[in-house]
Amino acid sequence: MIVLVLSMLVLLVLGIPIGYAIGISSLAYVLLVSDMSPLVIAQQVSSGADTMVLLALPFFLLAGEIMNAAGITKRLTRLALAVIGPLPGGLSYVVVLANMLVAMVSGAAIASAAAVGSTMVPMMEEKGYPRGFAAAVNASSATIGPVIPPSIGFIIYASVSGVSVGKLFLAGALPGILIALSIMVVCAVVALRGGHPRGERHRVGELTRSFWEALPGLLMPVIILGGIFGGLVTPTEAGVLAVVYGLVIGLFVYRSLHLNQLPRILLITARRSTSILFIIACASCFGFLISREVDAEVFVGIFQAVSGHRWIMLLLLIGLILMLGTVMEGGSIMIILTPLLLPVLVSYQVDPVHFGVIFQLAIMIGLLTPPVGILLFVMAGVGQVSVKEIVANLWPFYLALVVVVLIVAFVPDISLFLVNSWGGQIK
Repeated sequence: MIVLVLSMLVLLVLGIPIGYAIGISSLAYVLLVSDMSPLVIAQQVSSGADTMVLLALPFFLLAGEIMNAAGITKRLTRLALAVIGPLPGGLSYVVVLANMLVAMVSGAAIASAAAVGSTMVPMMEEKGYPRGFAAAVNASSATIGPVIPPSIGFIIYASVSGVSVGKLFLAGALPGILIALSIMVVCAVVALRGGHPRGERHRVGELTRSFWEALPGLLMPVIILGGIFGGLVTPTEAGVLAVVYGLVIGLFVYRSLHLNQLPRILLITARRSTSILFIIACASCFGFLISREVDAEVFVGIFQAVSGHRWIMLLLLIGLILMLGTVMEGGSIMIILTPLLLPVLVSYQVDPVHFGVIFQLAIMIGLLTPPVGILLFVMAGVGQVSVKEIVANLWPFYLALVVVVLIVAFVPDISLFLVNSWGGQIK
């Protein structure tokens, strides 16, 4: 196993993309170390992507692209501007609120960061905010995307753990809101200390107009999540519903989406879906090899030898995920670690739905952590600012996100309350 892990880390250090690094190290291990046939690699890669739950992934990605192309994101941002009003640091709150609204459709951090950041970073700089802070707020707010339902990360976790996607979506709702509130608290403190400008005061007429313009977009998550939580549709069916609804709104209601844009949207979605699924497939093979080499009982014994207390175990796992998040992509971490961790969760009587939320929250911090943190590079490109400057402005947001992870870990009812109350009817 040491050869397998070290070869992957060496490839990552050499700059090989994560999917190829995982796949090449798995193949090298089978050929040079193990006595298995190379056909095992093909079988595991194929089975890793051949999961019914993963069908939802490309549909939600496509829905997010349609939403952006149809101008739904801009209308939601305009509504957020009108709602926030003349608060100190008002535009930073707009970023958080806009990311929450976008998250309820896209389920992906990158989509939220690109869609909201491309509009809000220039606007914040124009109003007098430091560009580094504007990019940092957008990057940290984008972490709400994979936590508030629907979530691409929860779909990946469900495909490995066997947990209900719908219950994971429901479990992520309150922690997602908690992330938003924590980021807003940081924005308020920074605004007061840094003298950030107030937002603009809007008349009731502007609020009313922006609301009616954004209403079709606001109904999109209501229909999607209402269908899932009401037990009417599965998450995959909800993804299809989101695509159809987005097309209807873009083509016939807003009329801002044109048929000649669809090939480009489909191509972007296909590339993103293929990239994610390739990483998932290779990580599934990698995880299989590790699971084969590591006895689950031995793995459980390692944690029990350190401490028999559930909270200590959760702290150790959070630390492990945060550490891996600095060098690996989140989906890969989930697929590789989850099969190993499930026996540990059973032995410590930790609900796998609760842990799925903790896992996702910890991975979100990894999206902001150098050297692999992809949100840093997305915002650097969107905001035309250096990664170093973004990181320099991110430290209070790091602290807030870590606090949220710990609160959710030690207060299970935050993630399980809605599941225990309404989760019985979810498909």
